[in-house]
Amino acid sequence: MTSALLLAEAGHAVTLVEASDRIGGLWASRLDTDGYFRGDNSCKVFQASYHTAPAMFERLGTRWQDHFVPRFDLTTDWLRPFVRDCQPRDLVMLSAAFLKWRLGGGGHHEESVEQYLERRDISPGCRAWMRATALGGIAGTLRMTMWEFFHRLGANVGSVIWTERGPLYWNAQPPSCDNGFLNYWATALQASGVELKLGTRVDALDEDGVTLACGRLMADAVFVAVPPPALGAILAQSSPDIATGLGLFETSYLRRSRYEHLGITWFFDRPLPNGLPLGGHCVRDGWHPILVEHPQYRPYLRPPAITTVVSSVAVDTDFRHPRLGSLASAHEPTELAQILWADEQRADPTLPDPIDVEVYGLSSATQIVADGPLRLRHPSRPIFVATNLHGRAPYFTASLESAIQAGALAAAAYDPSVATLPMGDTGASPWHLQPPQVGQPEMSCAPSS
Repeated sequence: MTSALLLAEAGHAVTLVEASDRIGGLWASRLDTDGYFRGDNSCKVFQASYHTAPAMFERLGTRWQDHFVPRFDLTTDWLRPFVRDCQPRDLVMLSAAFLKWRLGGGGHHEESVEQYLERRDISPGCRAWMRATALGGIAGTLRMTMWEFFHRLGANVGSVIWTERGPLYWNAQPPSCDNGFLNYWATALQASGVELKLGTRVDALDEDGVTLACGRLMADAVFVAVPPPALGAILAQSSPDIATGLGLFETSYLRRSRYEHLGITWFFDRPLPNGLPLGGHCVRDGWHPILVEHPQYRPYLRPPAITTVVSSVAVDTDFRHPRLGSLASAHEPTELAQILWADEQRADPTLPDPIDVEVYGLSSATQIVADGPLRLRHPSRPIFVATNLHGRAPYFTASLESAIQAGALAAAAYDPSVATLPMGDTGASPWHLQPPQVGQPEMSCAPSS
């Protein structure tokens, strides 16, 4: 969406192809036929330290403050409890490794977070917080490399430590509703002349464009902005040199989702007496779900509901439930919803029973592959990666900031004359933003029209 808007405003003819019946990807909320909120596919965060997203909102004719409300504070609700639960040895080791990474030393590409924690005998309290950072959908945090962990952490926690801007903001209203920011985006795309092809699946990439489920679309350049499993499926049906040119030598890797999570929403006819802490009561236990109450959604809920709790839980986690001893994958989605809310009620008996539950479905958040980021652009074809799979937008996995940064960088790689959006401090040195790649060096790809 970012690439499409910036390129269209620069005078290019742009077609946006979307498999869903609406734009927005992970940020699109589910509404019923009457426009009432039914669920988000996971909890979404906005931070005051962002630079790129606020600038894009201004281009859309609105302000980010009209779309997000402060709910928690990273320093109070995450950083201080984390430090309190860690052993001094944990903090020394992690700080030293992070500083070494910031200075450009040590690869950290070969070691996963889980391996790092085990080999250095990090304390249980610190491990619990490391799992609960939500950097990669909980289960994904342990599976990402330490390079990617620091790459993402540097942009998020670094902004809190160095700039003292710690508030966490949540959606003020569902992004897909009439006054949500996705509708501002859709309006801007249409006003810029972007052709929207909704409900249209891309099967493969080729020399002249893309192969659709319903035919072919000719193009001078292609910008790929899909989750890893979908990208893997597309590349598997494309010429092998496309995948290798992007720095990927095993397309099946992208189809093995390592960040798959289930979205669940509970509805209540009364406010929660004590509210929920950041992430819920059980974010560091067992399956590590993230639960966040959205009382601000009241105008968008079908009566008699007056508040809602949105949840995201990893279903491919290897951790067993502390009370049941089972894996999340052993339970049906509706049963998972019952178990998770029962856990919250055990932690806080004042919590009411829900009057309704919506299971949104599985989502796969964007990741950086284990062998390092993909190339931003193919060395010999006009194919661009417009997600943070290219590793140059290090914010949280499903972050709006990361998505906008990634799209803006891809658009500028095709046409340097597109409008420039501020990137701010990405929390990493240039060496980390452009790690060594295997294969041919990147080449410029000038627009042909």
